[in-house]
Amino acid sequence: MKRNKFYIWFFMIVCFYGSNILAQENTVSYTPSEELISARDGIDYSDDVIKEKEKKETESYSPSDFNFSDVLGVLLILLLLGVVGAILYFVIGKENLIGPKSRKIKDLDLKAVEHIEEDLENQDVAYYLNQAINENQYRIAIRLHYLLIIKKLSENKFIKWKKDKTNRDYILETSSLPFSEKFRSSTSIFEKVWYGERSVGESDFKQIYDQFDALEKKIIK
Repeated sequence: MKRNKFYIWFFMIVCFYGSNILAQENTVSYTPSEELISARDGIDYSDDVIKEKEKKETESYSPSDFNFSDVLGVLLILLLLGVVGAILYFVIGKENLIGPKSRKIKDLDLKAVEHIEEDLENQDVAYYLNQAINENQYRIAIRLHYLLIIKKLSENKFIKWKKDKTNRDYILETSSLPFSEKFRSSTSIFEKVWYGERSVGESDFKQIYDQFDALEKKIIK
């Protein structure tokens, strides 16, 4: 800390004396010659005369005196930035530029669901749940609905979501909550359907959906 203060003071002193030296070098002793003194005779240096001269100079300004080089330089920079932006847009793609939150998965398969689960906090799980239901992919819809429940628990600070946590971890974290038994039951249903690879028809799915939906509403109260 002391060494830093020393360097700061040393830098300030060098700057101070350096500026004085430059000022002294730029100061030139000048003595007007007799011819210049004689030439100045008869010139009126009064305030009125000086103001009148400045007024005439202002009135004599012409738009042609405007320097367009600075404006052209700014326009050139803006043009280059626009070209670079367009190249990034078409090469990288709109979705990569905006970020993962704007991406939408078109085909819901096992790989897509795993991607959603890995980035759960930034994914619109409800959107994909509706997509799976509309496509009659009921097993995937049940998994997505369970993921939505996990996300709601995390958003409401009932659990701390992490990629490497298991369902057992979440059951333990919610054991003291009023809806703990419903969550345990929903977890059991999800695991039997998903890991037990059970086929799910429309009527079975409706019952499971209603149970998951009731639990979700208790979480967000």
